[in-house]
Amino acid sequence: MGVRFKTQSACSALRAFSAGGKSLDSKGAYDRIFERTSSYEAAAEEENDHMDLCSTQDAWLLFHNDMVLVKSKSPLTLPSEDEGASFTDKLLHRGVLSPARGAFSWGEYPADEPAPQGFEPVGLRELWALGGDSLFHSAGTAFQMMDWRRNCRYCPRCAALMEPAEEGRAYACPQCAYVSYPTLSPAVIVAVVRDGKLLLAHGTRFPSGRYSVLAGFVEPGESLEETVEREIFEEVGIKVKDIAYFGSQPWPFPHSLMLGFTARWASGEIVPDGVEIGDADWFTPENMPEIPPSISISRKLIDHWLSGGIA
Repeated sequence: MGVRFKTQSACSALRAFSAGGKSLDSKGAYDRIFERTSSYEAAAEEENDHMDLCSTQDAWLLFHNDMVLVKSKSPLTLPSEDEGASFTDKLLHRGVLSPARGAFSWGEYPADEPAPQGFEPVGLRELWALGGDSLFHSAGTAFQMMDWRRNCRYCPRCAALMEPAEEGRAYACPQCAYVSYPTLSPAVIVAVVRDGKLLLAHGTRFPSGRYSVLAGFVEPGESLEETVEREIFEEVGIKVKDIAYFGSQPWPFPHSLMLGFTARWASGEIVPDGVEIGDADWFTPENMPEIPPSISISRKLIDHWLSGGIA
C-alpha cells in the first residue's frame, strides 16, 4: 500500500556527533577483520536486536545501493510499516530517526540482492525534488547513520566486533572500551565579494558550465576562519577579510556539515589552482553563469548576495 508523503515544515538542525576513529596499527588487526567477514550478516542481525526500533512514523526510508526505494514517484509513496514485514529480516542495518527528523524507520537492504519487487530507486537529490527539504534532511540523516554503521563494524584499536551503545548513537568495543561516534566532516563554504561582484568558480568535477562559491574541508588544528582564509588562497590565490558566519547545512554526500561564511576581498588577483578549480572570476547579477540548485547552502549564499545581503 505504501505511505504517500506530504511535505512537512522545516525540521530542526541535524544533531552533531563527534568524529571518532583511530587507524589500525598492525597487519594482524586487518587479518582478524577479514577473517570475520563471514559473520557480517549475523552481526548485523545482533545489532538490530539491540537498537531501539520504536518508530512513530508509519513509513520506511529503505536504502539499496545508496538509493532510496519508493513505491511510487508520483505521488511520492514510501514503504509503509506494514510492508516492512516483507524486507526487515534481510536488512543489514536499521534504526529509527529522532522525532526532529520525522521518526522514520530506516534500513539498508543488501546491495548484492535485487531490490524488493514493487520498488523503484530514487537518489537523495531527486528525493529532495520530489519530497522537499524536510524529507531530504530525514533521508540524509538516515543515510549518514547507515554509512557510519556499515563502515565502523570493527574496533580500529583492537579489531574486535563493535557493539551498539548509547541507544544506537555510538559503537563501543567490548574488549578495549573504545567508543566511536558517527563520522562528521566539517567543511566551510564561502561567498567572497569585491566591489559588488561575487567570486564564483568552476570546479574540475562540476558539470560543464556550472559555477559556485568556494568550499573546502576543515583540517586538524584549524579554526573555521583559518580554513576560510587557507582554502580561498589555495584555490584561487587571493586573501580575504571581514569573515562572517552565515549558516550551516548537513550534507549527506556522504557525511559533511557545510558551514557557510561571507567574506570580502582583501588583496591579490584570481589564479585558479588548476587542480580543484578550473576557472574562477568575479560576476555581477547581470552576467551570472549556471549556478547550483536551491537545495544547497551554496545557492543560499548566492541568493543572499543577489538579494543585496552582502555587497
